[in-house]
Amino acid sequence: MDRYLVISGDGHAGLSPEKYRDYLDPKYHAQFDERLPREIAMREAMEKKLLISDFNTKWRADCGNDIYGVWDHDIRNKVLDGDGITAEVLFPDGITERNAPPFGADVGLRCLGADPELLWAGARAHNRWMADFCRMEPNRRIGLAIIPVVFDIEEDLKEIRWAKENGLKGLLFPCMTDGFQPYNHPQYDPVWKLAEEYDLPIHFHSGASPAIQDLPGAIGSFLMEYPFWMTRSMWTMIFGEVFERFPKLKVVYTEGTEYWFTWMLQMMDIRASVKHTSGKLGDFRAKLTMKPSEYFARNMWVVASALADRDTTRACYDIGIDRIIWGSDYPHPEGCWPKTKAKMLESLGGLPEADLEKIFSKNALQVYSGLDLGAMNAIAAKIGPTKSELKHQIAAE
Repeated sequence: MDRYLVISGDGHAGLSPEKYRDYLDPKYHAQFDERLPREIAMREAMEKKLLISDFNTKWRADCGNDIYGVWDHDIRNKVLDGDGITAEVLFPDGITERNAPPFGADVGLRCLGADPELLWAGARAHNRWMADFCRMEPNRRIGLAIIPVVFDIEEDLKEIRWAKENGLKGLLFPCMTDGFQPYNHPQYDPVWKLAEEYDLPIHFHSGASPAIQDLPGAIGSFLMEYPFWMTRSMWTMIFGEVFERFPKLKVVYTEGTEYWFTWMLQMMDIRASVKHTSGKLGDFRAKLTMKPSEYFARNMWVVASALADRDTTRACYDIGIDRIIWGSDYPHPEGCWPKTKAKMLESLGGLPEADLEKIFSKNALQVYSGLDLGAMNAIAAKIGPTKSELKHQIAAE
């Protein structure tokens, strides 16, 4: 085939807020109706706090109706075709397009201070819509189930079983476990076991952080800190021997700054070597049979969302090109769309064909089971970026 099969590891989808009511258990309708105006107002206030309100208003106007692919089946397919993307992994949204699931079950998935019952209700409503949305286009949509895993292990297992039975291909967990047990706690072993058995990769997506205050430098601090919160599970799970007990468990980190991983992999290996700087802490890695970076290279992947330039691409090579999955981040303005192919050329043009095949699809095919490769290749043969297009790098605009 003279075109690349492209599987985006980072897409966002969700209903407009009021329409989630149709997927919500009726016993929560009264609370939903009461809270909906407040949640919409809260997201608008957060847009202003993040200094993106004016930017987003202009962004939405410039995008026109194509932005409604966040929930519209036909528009979504048109956008993907224009981007040359055959399939995509679908996360819930946050504040950007005002289509987050109810009761805080959005991509940030903050559990501290949340009402567990309502957070679960919002997660289930999104999961049921997501399953329907994926059924409409099963060869192009790789849906994830939101799992507020920190509250109740039996509820977690029940929803994971439902997700598997209804065709969802992965799980989204909270990045932040503050106030609850961290991911190296043995209480999560039944969850790891079931996810491994079902071959459902666990995902952590950027966005969660401690509450942003109206103080100078707050946004800069957020941009520095969110990679820490997103990847904290990486070292808790590795040093917590999770991958010793569950060697086939898969974990994916999405939109978390490529440079961060290189530094953290080096730091984990240094700490695990029990050199002078960590020797006084005791033999905390006695049951690890590999270096931390080796567990990463076996069990973990990084979604490099909207690679911006050659510097970020070089960082992907430092991580290991076998661990990288490309992502468009549609429909977020920090992503590639609507100039996806131009940005592909700028960041990836001229790379070896074998490497492009890995980051565009082969690595994702290692992560997600049950995909119809024949059907996806047939789509890619029509809309995928041509290999000749990506043979040469273009200069930045």
